[in-house]
Amino acid sequence: MAVLILLLIMVATLAQSYRSHRAEALALSLTLLGEQFAERVQRLHGLWLDQRRPAVLHADGVAWQFDARGWPLGVDALLAPSENCRQLWSSIIGTQSQALPPLQAMASRDGTGCEFGWEDNWLIYQFYDGRVTLKP
Repeated sequence: MAVLILLLIMVATLAQSYRSHRAEALALSLTLLGEQFAERVQRLHGLWLDQRRPAVLHADGVAWQFDARGWPLGVDALLAPSENCRQLWSSIIGTQSQALPPLQAMASRDGTGCEFGWEDNWLIYQFYDGRVTLKP
């Protein structure tokens, strides 16, 4: 009986440790992906400025749609706001690792950007200045 209780305690401890480390790993993964996204958005903004601020910029085999300040809004023809966010993420970051949960992308409620994330970890991409920040 004591062995069974000890075994259950060990399993519970391992499960708790796994959940804790998984949450930390997901948060770190999203932070790193967010930094990559921000760098690539900045690069696209620079290309937009170099090419004299076109409404559509053709780069990397994609037609990028920009707002008046030069921040990417979507790719190809603009669609529904949340779909634009999904396409923007996948065009900038590419396919995601199977080890990660499916990323959710949606337009922010006030229409000023996109939100990307999973579970309790979210990033906000703001159209007015291109910033990518962690959602509080």
